[in-house]
Amino acid sequence: MFRDKSGRKRSAGTFDSKRAAQSAANAAEVGARNAPARTDLTFGEWEPLWAAQRRVEESTAREDRKRLELHIRPRWSAVKLADISRADVQSWTGELSDGGLSASTVRKITGLLSACLKAAVLAELIPSNPCTGVELPKIPPSPERWLSTDEVAAIRDVLAESYMLMFELLVGTGMRWGEATGLHWDDVDLDAGTLAVRWSHDRRGGFLKPPKTHAKRTIPISERLVKLLDARLEETGYGEPPALDYREMRRPSYGLVLATGVGTPPNGTSFAHVLEAAGQAAFVGEGARRRRVGHVRPHDLRHTYASRLVQSGVPIQAVSKLLGHGSLAVTQRYASIGDSQWDSVRAALES
Repeated sequence: MFRDKSGRKRSAGTFDSKRAAQSAANAAEVGARNAPARTDLTFGEWEPLWAAQRRVEESTAREDRKRLELHIRPRWSAVKLADISRADVQSWTGELSDGGLSASTVRKITGLLSACLKAAVLAELIPSNPCTGVELPKIPPSPERWLSTDEVAAIRDVLAESYMLMFELLVGTGMRWGEATGLHWDDVDLDAGTLAVRWSHDRRGGFLKPPKTHAKRTIPISERLVKLLDARLEETGYGEPPALDYREMRRPSYGLVLATGVGTPPNGTSFAHVLEAAGQAAFVGEGARRRRVGHVRPHDLRHTYASRLVQSGVPIQAVSKLLGHGSLAVTQRYASIGDSQWDSVRAALES
């Protein structure tokens, strides 16, 4: 809810989270209270008013600034809000696609324009959002992959020992890269065999912040990972937290689990290269079925963790919580992996 210029309570709409609702209400209120009472307001004049009360993650804001500067402002800044039509937006999205942008990028750019114009509707500057109903390019199937148990073992056999803890931490917890590199010893309980995800390292911004969903989660870990962590602790000690900016929560007492020699988070590019090399050097199968594991990305280890849990019968709701997904719908991509009906199908075909 927000209050308009007359002080009347109004609704900004219905949203999936409190954070999104507050952001929309703030944008609507600043528009309703501060926007000039004009019908000839241009997009370029409205945008800074909308942006002033927008509340998003810094990483999101950083990417959105690029989208505004490169794609949205050049086309719409001089156009009056009232003159932006659905047909114009539809034509523009086609131009973005024809210019070589991916379907995902076109959707993000159009979504940003839509958010700005939705706030203009709530501020009563335009009667409706011209982005509503615009047909957007379909996103092709994602080339996600997850490793089999044999493939994980094959990579272990060839991976450099210095990267083993990093590998086991990712494949054994499903953490995102920023969460793994933001893990502090404060959040590791070797006796209980658990770790807590409370921080994420923003590599581009050079600071630490709460994880993506802003919700701390606890993950049980294997005895293999407990032993590796115990050995790392014996080698390095708890250490000191890095001299980086910590946002929204109190600074931890101890250092990073995956700290470099100077105590800072490791370089993701280096690990990606090492993991790729290991995938090319690792083989599974025997005889004519022997094959290379092949291309492997760090994020594939997160998919591998999820797929192993689902195949072992862990409920999809629990998998979603362990992965830190904001919505169960995001986790549903793994549901088919745990399908237990194939044996009965094969039995029917054999009869």
